[in-house]
Amino acid sequence: MKYNLIKFLKNKFLTLNNFSLIDKSNNFKIIKTHKNNTAVVYCSKKKFYRKFSKTKSGIEKIISEFNGVNWFIRKIKKKNKEIILDYKVKNNFAFIDLREIKGKKIKSWDPFKKNKKYLFKMIKFYNHYLANEKKSHIHGDLTLDNIIFQNRNPYIIDWEFFGASKSVKGYDLAYLILSAVCLPYISNKKFSKEDEKLFRKLWSLLLKSKFNKAMLLNPFIFFRKKIKKDRILSKSYRLSKSKFFPFITDKQFQKKLLKIINSLNNEK
Repeated sequence: MKYNLIKFLKNKFLTLNNFSLIDKSNNFKIIKTHKNNTAVVYCSKKKFYRKFSKTKSGIEKIISEFNGVNWFIRKIKKKNKEIILDYKVKNNFAFIDLREIKGKKIKSWDPFKKNKKYLFKMIKFYNHYLANEKKSHIHGDLTLDNIIFQNRNPYIIDWEFFGASKSVKGYDLAYLILSAVCLPYISNKKFSKEDEKLFRKLWSLLLKSKFNKAMLLNPFIFFRKKIKKDRILSKSYRLSKSKFFPFITDKQFQKKLLKIINSLNNEK
């Protein structure tokens, strides 16, 4: 559905003077976002997304997005000009224009077994490009929804939490795999024997990678503590608890997964 951009900007207390790439000939679509004090429009003609805000917390997220994209691009050895078309922070307003990334989008709520090949691909990608430091910057909310799968390598998007404090190696990967089993369960309350077998295989790979022991053996507590204590993550948590799956996953299902994890640890 296409929207009236002028009306949208008025509702957001913005003016067209803030938009260097926008003109009347472009077609725009408003993208729905979480409650995070930022807005997003997509330009179908020039194939880019603009994220923007006029609030203090929203501007902070735009800055994090810029820094996160730059960091990630360096990690995968690409040039930032290939992705970032424009960026500005001025007079209580900020925006970033990001080129549309071509590839396949995966739904994090889809059945666990349906998404398994993408999870194995992410383990390989993470260990090759992102697992070279004991403590590292984090995405902070890495689910399959935040990844575009291309022919060669996955591309991670939505770096609004990049300003969060560094965490242990493997944080984003463990969060991703746990989300891939929890989000479908939250949606349909199903966890088959096949799902259990797959989860055991994926979590075993994490244990073999020698990531942080406390995180791998009790991930729900580890992630909840990090989110609540971190200045950036806690702000979003207070706005919407549902933004982070560790807080909304059924307690009985958490116990089931922890029992599986404990058995894997005992098998080592």
